[in-house]
Amino acid sequence: MCAIFTFAAPEASAQSSFGGDFSIPADQKMLLAADELIYNNDTGLVVAKGGVQIDYGAYKLVADRVEYDQTTGRMKAIGSVEMVEPDGNKIYADDLDVTDDFANGFINALRVETPDKTYIAAESAERSDGRETTFNNGVYTACEPCEENPERAPVWQIRAKRVIQNGETKTIRLIRPTFELFGLPIAMLPYLEIPDHDAKRKTGFLSPSYRSSDTLGYGLTVPYYVVISPHMDATLTGTAFTKQGFLGEVEFRQKFANGSHTLRMAGISQTGQDNFTANTSDALVQERGLIASKGAFRINPRWTFGWDVMAQTDNNFARTYGIEDYNASTVKSEIYLTGQSNRSYFDLRGYRFDKQNADETNRSERLQAFVHPSLDYSRTFSDPIAGGELALNVNGYSLSRKADDIGIRVGPDRYRGFAGDNARLSAELEWKKTVTVGNGLRLTPILAARGDLNSVNVDNAPTDYDGAFAGNGSHARGMVTAGLEASYPVLVTTATSSHVFEPIAQIFVRPDEQLAGGIPNEDAQSFVFDATSLFERDKFSGFDRTEGGTRANVGLRYTGNYDNGLKTQAAFGQSYHLAGLNSFATPDLAQATRNSGLDQNVSDFVGMVGLSTANGLSLAASARFDKDDFRAERTDVRAGYSRDRFRTSVTYTEIKAPRPNLLSELDRREVTGYVSLKLHENWSVAASTSYDLVDGEFNRQAFGVLYADECIALSLSYEEIRDEFNTEARDWKVGARLSFRTLGGIDGGDDVSPLVKADF
Repeated sequence: MCAIFTFAAPEASAQSSFGGDFSIPADQKMLLAADELIYNNDTGLVVAKGGVQIDYGAYKLVADRVEYDQTTGRMKAIGSVEMVEPDGNKIYADDLDVTDDFANGFINALRVETPDKTYIAAESAERSDGRETTFNNGVYTACEPCEENPERAPVWQIRAKRVIQNGETKTIRLIRPTFELFGLPIAMLPYLEIPDHDAKRKTGFLSPSYRSSDTLGYGLTVPYYVVISPHMDATLTGTAFTKQGFLGEVEFRQKFANGSHTLRMAGISQTGQDNFTANTSDALVQERGLIASKGAFRINPRWTFGWDVMAQTDNNFARTYGIEDYNASTVKSEIYLTGQSNRSYFDLRGYRFDKQNADETNRSERLQAFVHPSLDYSRTFSDPIAGGELALNVNGYSLSRKADDIGIRVGPDRYRGFAGDNARLSAELEWKKTVTVGNGLRLTPILAARGDLNSVNVDNAPTDYDGAFAGNGSHARGMVTAGLEASYPVLVTTATSSHVFEPIAQIFVRPDEQLAGGIPNEDAQSFVFDATSLFERDKFSGFDRTEGGTRANVGLRYTGNYDNGLKTQAAFGQSYHLAGLNSFATPDLAQATRNSGLDQNVSDFVGMVGLSTANGLSLAASARFDKDDFRAERTDVRAGYSRDRFRTSVTYTEIKAPRPNLLSELDRREVTGYVSLKLHENWSVAASTSYDLVDGEFNRQAFGVLYADECIALSLSYEEIRDEFNTEARDWKVGARLSFRTLGGIDGGDDVSPLVKADF
């Protein structure tokens, strides 16, 4: 026999044992289904037997037997009780005795499973006022029970005399807890309080960590998190070092409707300066600290304003004490305004660089540019001009340095930057239109006009320079270009593939570059001539240099697609200087064009090939070949594979010394590799390396191992780096982290693992 009934219930306001307030509407009906239903009119007792199911508001309950006393408003569920609360909590028990609004009651032999997969088991539990549930002789864990052997102890658990969950404060308080690892007791505490799964933010102590260092000694870090308001919070952190004393840190965070702001401060009064190397910034300054501020605000859907700035008492405090986000060897402070739409982009920012090292003279930082500011603006006009596309590019900067940044060489010195002030503003218009004629011949005429205004005010003119320095003062430059690109793509298809062969020829006619190599070169120092830059109208990477003279580029591009997922591509070509001054043959203050492969009227050959397969294999190679004997002047080869649990990549780079080698330079050859393997569902290993084939030395080696499951993560890592300034010196770091889900983790050393961290 199966019966389904609905009952009118009194107005109720119940609260989840692990969540917020879940009120049951006054007119809500209780739906009950059972194999047998007995109703006693005299006592008001309703007894449901056999496969009992109750739906009441957002609560669902099943049991072997349910007794409901309409007089007292209490409900007893007996045998294989399962209840699902409105927030998703699942309660399993032998029997349950609660009021009809689920606010008060008793439960025996129960287990609770929350939506975020945390578990509480107890001999019994008492629930009062729908706010607080007390579990007697309880066990708390975030590890799922073993399916094969549910009685086996999980990886970790906390046993407590009482486990008190408070729905108002959203906390789980454990009285006299004992932490167990693999069933063995590890630590005992008088008291422990953690947030429940519904609490996104909760004031309290976070997981401590420890550190060790020759100069700092052993350090114990204890952070304390403070909730100030729904939109503000802070973290107060104290670290006690055995050799240097107490380091205090505070981070204040505030969210606004259109952005957020973070303020961070840290400071220490060192007690063991003699532990540092003498005459370094670490040893010379006793009162050390920093202040940093970071903000990002969206003015409207198109415009964003923000900053990230840091100031410290000396040039190495943040790196020495490992202040998070500011402990890199180079820290950039900046303020910016960015706007973007479908056809335009604007970026205005100022920035400076902090070079963190122990040099008391702070020489490295004095070589860095203080940019105030830089500007990038680009716009592609929506309305065609003479049937073609018109684009505007504006670029500029103003910067200063405190010291000359000069690379002393056997030949002419390399002037990477000058002490003093330097500024430039450039604007360029480009028009182009592509038309198809004949049987598929594509013609693209290109017109461009550019103007530059430079202001140079350097403290010291270059002394060892084989070009003409323009000198201090204001300098104006201009460049106009008329060009034509012709390409003839040919499609070839077979039964299983398609291929496109596209011969391309370009010619650009323009006057000589004005002040070629005669003004400071700040943004065009990185120059590589390869297949990706072969068909560029201006092959320089920045605006401080501009390509002049008449030049032609000729080459072939190819792409192929196969039905089995294989994709192939290739390019090959050469460039020809036809008339005027060759910008790549003129001296450059930064020596950017030296050995470029474009300094002759006929350039070196450049080419690339690549393929990728559907099963994750990829190969790519690019090279620049000498125009006379086809010697590979620069070679880059990369191979990669990614499939299921395995990923790897290997990159080989070789740069030949120039010919004739007047400076006794050596070839440069380096190979880098990376590999990661997921050994098991929970175990992963990864390693990376960089090896200098000329010196026969490893520049960098790193190895890491990670274990992660649903409740615990453990990572171990090792890294060794060769100093770029002193190749005989090497630095190494060891890192370790043990994390328990919902409890936090324990850190030891620096985390340098090439593996991805666990996501809890």
